[in-house]
Amino acid sequence: MPSKFVKKIKLMKKVDGKYEAKQYSSAEFLPGQVLEEAIDLQFELEDAAKNNDKEDLKVTMRKIYDFIGDSVYEGQFTGEEYLNGLDAREVMSLTRDILMSVTAGYDSVYENQKKK
Repeated sequence: MPSKFVKKIKLMKKVDGKYEAKQYSSAEFLPGQVLEEAIDLQFELEDAAKNNDKEDLKVTMRKIYDFIGDSVYEGQFTGEEYLNGLDAREVMSLTRDILMSVTAGYDSVYENQKKK
């Protein structure tokens, strides 16, 4: 039985002038170290957004796309393939959902700490 945390996504790839969809499943198990990487990326993203630095934001987003491909989907695709395989209107929401799926427990603790 697959983990309840496995997330399936479809990425598009242009083959012979036509787009074809390929489905990928995230890792069934992610070691704790992956959480630490995701937290670091979240903080980097927050800092870039706070500083209103467009170039920093782009660099951080590319790191997140690479993290998704390399760690969450165990190298089944690259960050570049992830970015270009999604409809532009879905990139941010799906990226947020995937990153939050890794940091869900941390996010709730972090929110509770901010309220104190």
